[in-house]
Amino acid sequence: MPAVAIGRDDARRACAAQALEALRLGVVPAHHLQVYTVGREVALGAIHEDLARASRSGGLRVVLGDYGSGKTHLLELAQKAALGAGFLAAKATLDSREVQPCYPRRLYHQLARAVRYPDHAEQRPLGLAPLLSRAAEDPALVRRWSTRAGGSFHPYLGPTLACWAALAPPGAAEELSERLLDWVEGAEVASNLDLGAELRRNTPARGRFYALQDHRTLTHLYTLLLGGLAALAHDVGYQGLAVLVDEAEFYSVLRGEDRTFAEVLFRTVAASCLSASELGFDPAALPRGGAAVHRSFPYRFRASQPLYVAFALTHDPEGKALLSSAVPRARFLELQPLERADFVTLSQRVFSLYQLAEENPGLGSELASIMGTVIDACHRRGLVDSPRQALKLVTELVDLARHRPERLKPVLAELRRQWEEQ
Repeated sequence: MPAVAIGRDDARRACAAQALEALRLGVVPAHHLQVYTVGREVALGAIHEDLARASRSGGLRVVLGDYGSGKTHLLELAQKAALGAGFLAAKATLDSREVQPCYPRRLYHQLARAVRYPDHAEQRPLGLAPLLSRAAEDPALVRRWSTRAGGSFHPYLGPTLACWAALAPPGAAEELSERLLDWVEGAEVASNLDLGAELRRNTPARGRFYALQDHRTLTHLYTLLLGGLAALAHDVGYQGLAVLVDEAEFYSVLRGEDRTFAEVLFRTVAASCLSASELGFDPAALPRGGAAVHRSFPYRFRASQPLYVAFALTHDPEGKALLSSAVPRARFLELQPLERADFVTLSQRVFSLYQLAEENPGLGSELASIMGTVIDACHRRGLVDSPRQALKLVTELVDLARHRPERLKPVLAELRRQWEEQ
């Protein structure tokens, strides 16, 4: 049976349908970000200014907002902006179980596996393999990064590059290349000593492979890696690396030593992105754990490195106080509540998404007008105060209009009449 070609219109309809399904579930859709982006011109302007500077000297942004205010949406937009500006971009989500901010290796692993590329922006995350392969094409660059006299020696990425270049094309050594990739991406793998010994047997590379452990005291190793990846990306022709960390409100559920190590992570990340003059603490006093060799490694790869990090944080007095003591207020970005006109625009745009998906509720522009009035009234009476609530309400009402228009249409018309009379 011959394959059925999928046209551009079919693809657009499919993307719109996927976006609507995400809205029904209350999550940020991967497509049509511009359709439901309203009232965020100031925030987006700040992100674009950050990225323009970050390619030269890095940067940090803390996005503050109430639950459902659009923080995740803004990070999605920031990732798209970073890719459009030529950065590699990686987004991670903290949680209270697997990726807590007090365990830096787990956060680094999620970020390393999530790396996206400007030249493959529409593809799923590709991880570090394309970056390593692109760097391995330049023997002079590999030498600079893998030899201590080369001028850009990195204790983790240097040996990785030397072996990656020696194993390319993978061929019979494909399994060994995958193990090397797992190691440098921070996966839970077998002993680094065993990996190093096997690589030395199969390649001319002689670098040492240091441990990448899941200890809470090793934050500086993972910021050293992120800074190195940003610098390597810049060396091969990208602008740098943008890291986006969502759901940072999980800081508030941490207690005791877990909270202390989360503070260390935030401060070490800040020190790897900003100059010492911008910090509210002495970066030289940041703790460094591990064996003696690990303690000798810096938290920052280069004095000036193109690493940009954005944290999204739900308003939490303790978390905000922690960050305020570490970084200047100019690095904070507070998401302001949307205006009534924004909610009306949002409802109309979601309606247009239904039309694009050809899920036409059959009420045309009349429904869009009624919906705008409903959302406006709900907002004025405090029933809707966040984009997430508005999006869910619009999708639920439009779905009712699709399936039971004869029942919903007169109800909406009556509500509209009553509100206009008040």
